[in-house]
Amino acid sequence: MSIIQVAPPSLFKAYLKKLAIIIATLTLVLFAWGNAFSCSNAHAATLDGITDSLEGKVEKGVGTVERNKGDLLDNPKMEAEGGLRELKGNAKDTLGSAKNSLDDAKDTVEDKSESIIDSVKDFFE
Repeated sequence: MSIIQVAPPSLFKAYLKKLAIIIATLTLVLFAWGNAFSCSNAHAATLDGITDSLEGKVEKGVGTVERNKGDLLDNPKMEAEGGLRELKGNAKDTLGSAKNSLDDAKDTVEDKSESIIDSVKDFFE
């Protein structure tokens, strides 16, 4: 005769919270990857800028999960660390976007200058 033991409700809640955190983290990582590669101007973006932006999105997502976990577990230190990680991720995402914008501006200037040079050459021919 085997006895089936049922886990106490508090243990079940703890596992449920861990599962929710894992699912949230995976969702954020997938969302960040999707955002990084769905740029309409991806051909003009630098790999360095895309990498920074992607790492920032993931870092921000992990920080959000960590902050929420700290809030859920009533752990102010974990909550603060998660908030700090969120800010760091946001800054890195912004840096990546800035790199991409600068690269786009550089490409525009190069295209315009080539156009002007061609116009001048045509004028003197």
